[in-house]
Amino acid sequence: MPQVDIIVRSKNGGDLLDRLLMSLARNTTPGLSRLIVVDDGSYDPLMPQTGGVVDFVVRADKCHGAVTATNLGLAVALTKNDSEYVLIMDNDTEIPDGDTEWLNRMIAEFEQGGPKTACVAATSDRVDMVQQILMVPPTFTADWEDEATGRMGSKDNRAVPSFVSFCVLFRKSVLREVGPWDERYNPGNWEDTDYAVQVRNAGYEIRVARSVFIHHKSHATFGDDIQKLLKENQAKFAEKWGLGRLWDMNIIPSKEIAILAGRQAGILKEQ
Repeated sequence: MPQVDIIVRSKNGGDLLDRLLMSLARNTTPGLSRLIVVDDGSYDPLMPQTGGVVDFVVRADKCHGAVTATNLGLAVALTKNDSEYVLIMDNDTEIPDGDTEWLNRMIAEFEQGGPKTACVAATSDRVDMVQQILMVPPTFTADWEDEATGRMGSKDNRAVPSFVSFCVLFRKSVLREVGPWDERYNPGNWEDTDYAVQVRNAGYEIRVARSVFIHHKSHATFGDDIQKLLKENQAKFAEKWGLGRLWDMNIIPSKEIAILAGRQAGILKEQ
């Protein structure tokens, strides 16, 4: 019986997807997970070459964006009552070869966080904020270890303000309670920070699985439009939640809060 439904979001980039799926097949404990691939309207429908390890393929009729792709994957995963967790992954990630216990450790760090933990996010060298490897030096070290399972973790794993969803493990019950991801952020970016606000407003906490490192190419799908998209979606995010609340929740750095406030007041122009 699987413990985790893994949702992989992908648009085009068949080579990226195949590398990720092969790394999952090589490095994940058999029977621990169920694999759901969402093809977000690729020009040529993706045909995952993984030797039959993909359990479900969801194909969108056209490209809607990464947020809708997430919700399509969740629509499948949340119908499955035999697993407790959902892992959301981007197609430009890979599991380090030989790390066959990565998902077991991620579950262990989740369980260590207690019932108020909504999700734990992996670390990488290509990610911002608290999941950046330089900001979480205990990665691949441990304060405790379970000899029976080989699971490891850190005793002092405090809650963090938000997460980046290139690889993040959720409790299904929280996803059902909080609801779908906000599709105003399509084609993607800032939807994960928005969901962090939602889960925190519901009374839950976010943590980093500091013993789990995932290779991440970062923004491989969005190409040259990424900076424009980041700015547009940040403005949507700030308008939705209000700068005061985001300041109180320590979601956006103070320098960016000041810039956004200046733009909203008409003092600063868009650049």
